[in-house]
Amino acid sequence: MATESIELIRSIFDTNWNRANTSQRKPVIQDITTVDPGRGKRFDLNRSDAIFLYETAHNEEQPDIFYDVVHTRVNVTVDARTVMGRDQIMKMEDEIRRIVHSKRKGDGQNFDRLLYKTRTDLSDRTKHLHRFTFQVEIVIFAELIA
Repeated sequence: MATESIELIRSIFDTNWNRANTSQRKPVIQDITTVDPGRGKRFDLNRSDAIFLYETAHNEEQPDIFYDVVHTRVNVTVDARTVMGRDQIMKMEDEIRRIVHSKRKGDGQNFDRLLYKTRTDLSDRTKHLHRFTFQVEIVIFAELIA
């Protein structure tokens, strides 16, 4: 894969995010592994919405005929957070879905498919934190193995 999975997703969201679809709020989009320890928990959501990205699984499967290639599937968790209410998190969900579906055919260089898989509501209404996590899968067909 030419571009690392998290950087690929971050770049796709950063480039294609349409503020008009999310009340003129563009979230901060970060790779959770590059954030200082604990920063994900102490991120100031009053200033901006946030999307944290992290790789959940990396799977390879070998086709039956050719043994010099593998099909690679990388699951990335897209963790979207806001304190601006349920309506805002729903707008963020719609925008994430729109972006993933618009890129589902791949770019022909870094990946072949981008799939929107699942959504989980992890909101804590007592803290006014609205949080959805999404599983997005990057698929690469016939990746050469060394």
